Amino acid sequence: MSNLVEVRNLNVKFSGERTVYAVNDLSFSLGEGEVLGLLGESGSGKSVTLRALMRLLPKKRTQITGTVNVMGKDVLALDDEELSAFRGQTVSMIFQEPALALDPVYTIGQQIAESVMRHEGKSHAEATKRALEMLEV
Repeated sequence: MSNLVEVRNLNVKFSGERTVYAVNDLSFSLGEGEVLGLLGESGSGKSVTLRALMRLLPKKRTQITGTVNVMGKDVLALDDEELSAFRGQTVSMIFQEPALALDPVYTIGQQIAESVMRHEGKSHAEATKRALEMLEV
């Protein structure tokens, strides 16, 4: 069986007024049912690593090298349209402050339905039904 996630020699470099080498030669793999925890001090590159895996870093100032394969897809080779579908259908990320990602003006159901419409191409009614299914205990 092949790995679901395969990262080899990942390097992330930020350029601007100065150059920052944020991730250096990181490799890991994850098979089905496996869990990986990234531990480290503040500023050690944990969030940068995960943002690199999802290609959420600024394009103009970031250089990502190495290989990142998720379910057989070369993440670093995906174009913008493929990347958008990949982020919603294959991978997702809960950021360090997940409460900031939710808008108190809308119900959680509305926010889930919006994501379903965006990533699964469902109608508003279908997405609302799917959101309710996800929230059932």
